[in-house]
Amino acid sequence: MKKLTILFVVLCLAVPMFSASKAKTQYVTIDPAPLKAKPAASSKKVGSIEYASAVIVLKEEKAWVYVQLVSDKSVEGWLPASALTTKKIKDKANATSANADEIALAGKGFNKTIEAVYAEEYELNFDIVDYIESLGADEYEAIAFAKEGQLNDGGAE
Repeated sequence: MKKLTILFVVLCLAVPMFSASKAKTQYVTIDPAPLKAKPAASSKKVGSIEYASAVIVLKEEKAWVYVQLVSDKSVEGWLPASALTTKKIKDKANATSANADEIALAGKGFNKTIEAVYAEEYELNFDIVDYIESLGADEYEAIAFAKEGQLNDGGAE
């Protein structure tokens, strides 16, 4: 009976250690990173986290992760997994990030070099795409458009 009790105590101590090791610390790569109530772009914003902040990944669902801010455990929510990196961001002040044009090209899957090659090789003109992107839309307009067109935002429904 004594051996069984000792085994039970050891298991009770070991289980939390194994479950804690599943949590991964990652770092925010965008500023600000909008926290969502649900794993979907159209979900309500419940807060935001600053660039380079450390978060603990508590849960993963499709392309989304549920995180908790390391410095303030009360701050939790869903972020796109693409907004995080496992590499610690050491120097916030000297960090480099993409500008709006580079982000727009990346959204198309291109950089300036690739866009130029495609434009020449296939006689394509990206001016209209660039013009439409320049019009912009705020978050609420984009969400309304996606819902009206029954577009899937890649998250949980």
